[in-house]
Amino acid sequence: MLAMLLAAALASFGAAARGPDASHDFNLSAQPLDRALQAYGRITGLAVLVDARLLANLHSAEVIGRYRDDEALRRMLVGTGLTPRFVGDDAFTLVMSGADAAMDEPAPETIAPAATDNQDAAARRRGARILQRSLEDALCGDESTRPGGYRAAIRFRLDASGRIRQAEISESSGDVLRDAAILARLADLTLIGLPPDLPQPITLTLLPETGQSTPPCRGRER
Repeated sequence: MLAMLLAAALASFGAAARGPDASHDFNLSAQPLDRALQAYGRITGLAVLVDARLLANLHSAEVIGRYRDDEALRRMLVGTGLTPRFVGDDAFTLVMSGADAAMDEPAPETIAPAATDNQDAAARRRGARILQRSLEDALCGDESTRPGGYRAAIRFRLDASGRIRQAEISESSGDVLRDAAILARLADLTLIGLPPDLPQPITLTLLPETGQSTPPCRGRER
């Protein structure tokens, strides 16, 4: 089974996207790659949509200093066998590579997808946005589930009509009542417009708000 990880959480999606040409200060230690990607997303505001199987047992390289976002990402991925492909200015996917890109070369072929790959990645990006907006709308409607103040991970499947089924908490928020409220808010939620071949089950990680992110529910409480 495939699993999809939206490593840039709801709080990160609210941040103004600046694109891979932007520069930031990074202080990322070597760590499990999924956590490194989450930290990277918080810093940059970029979204990542990736088959979670690719991240299993992988660790990032240390990235400390000020770098362009795309350079920092390539440095972080050294030794993982993965390479980024940017989709537009605010999202990227990770794919297997035969060898890590040389650090002293721009290697544009590494980050620029071919036409077919670009279409597939664009569809995934649209899917990520639909997921983000729909789940944010649902969770922002209850003060106890409003994203930004806790970390949690949710796993679910979608039926043929796009309705959420088999939702479960794969990483607790630390509050069993909040966990139950999250599942109640997502129960039978229908997501329209997702790609038909979306990998399932879907895993969504919610991250706490940071000083670099816009509150995810601003203007959307109800």
